[in-house]
Amino acid sequence: MEKKLKNILVPVDFQKPSEQALRYAVNMGRQFNLEITILHVIETPGILSEFFGKSNTEELVKLTNQIKDKLQKMIDELKAETSEIKISSRVERGKLHQKILSVAEDINARMIILGENHQGEDASKDLGSTVYHVTLKSPVPVLTLKGNIEKMNDKIIVPLDLTKEMRRKLFSAIVHGLNYGAEIHLVSALIGGIKMRESRIYKKLKKAKKTITENGLHCTTKLFPKDDEPPFRKILQYAKDVDGGLILVMTHKEGYTYDNYIGAFAHHIINESTVPVLSLTSAATNLNFSKYLQGFVDPAGILDKNKIR
Repeated sequence: MEKKLKNILVPVDFQKPSEQALRYAVNMGRQFNLEITILHVIETPGILSEFFGKSNTEELVKLTNQIKDKLQKMIDELKAETSEIKISSRVERGKLHQKILSVAEDINARMIILGENHQGEDASKDLGSTVYHVTLKSPVPVLTLKGNIEKMNDKIIVPLDLTKEMRRKLFSAIVHGLNYGAEIHLVSALIGGIKMRESRIYKKLKKAKKTITENGLHCTTKLFPKDDEPPFRKILQYAKDVDGGLILVMTHKEGYTYDNYIGAFAHHIINESTVPVLSLTSAATNLNFSKYLQGFVDPAGILDKNKIR
């Protein structure tokens, strides 16, 4: 039996970014008839906890109950504004990213939404640990909210390459675009010395645009010439130039199977973007997105529907 993807998982730490993520999730849930699960993780010292005394255990129980009360107050306030949506909460103990991933699997989450403080060009070169591990291993899409989220469903920036995963990324962009009526902005950069109009990526961009427009969405393409500037910087600047609201990236390099790897391109985009980023692992793109599309057409043959489940 196919799992029903009805839940949005929102980890909260009671700081402003996670509260913003929760409010966005509630609006999304109301629009698409989804349920919200709010998660707070009490980070405990793992195996060392067995050496804690009775008093420490009592304090942990007391803290857990206080957090449950605080989460219930958040739910009550949200339901006072939006009574028609189902919102539940969970309190877990352990490592933050591990609990987020395990709860996402347990509730058959459709998406994880993270509020993130770690952003901008002046941020550290390393992603925040939670964002890194969750986007690395999540079996469902992860939306990292940052900056101004008011325009995130207006214009979607979709960096493309020539990997097989390009089809799944395009399909995901079309689903998102149709759900929100968003514009799709396809962008790429040449990495070889071939002339632009003779390149494979130029032809792919043209075909992708044809498919997207035939499905009723506004689409533009941009192909940067080869130079010394890293492609990720071109994408980030392009997102600013067109006032993009969301960047969609794949977090695994095609064919790379190590568990501790996020492609350098995706790493920079997630880390340095000043707008929200929707990241997809290979596992996340295996979701049955097709059920969200009606009357889907592919006149340019850019998407092989038999390979996109």
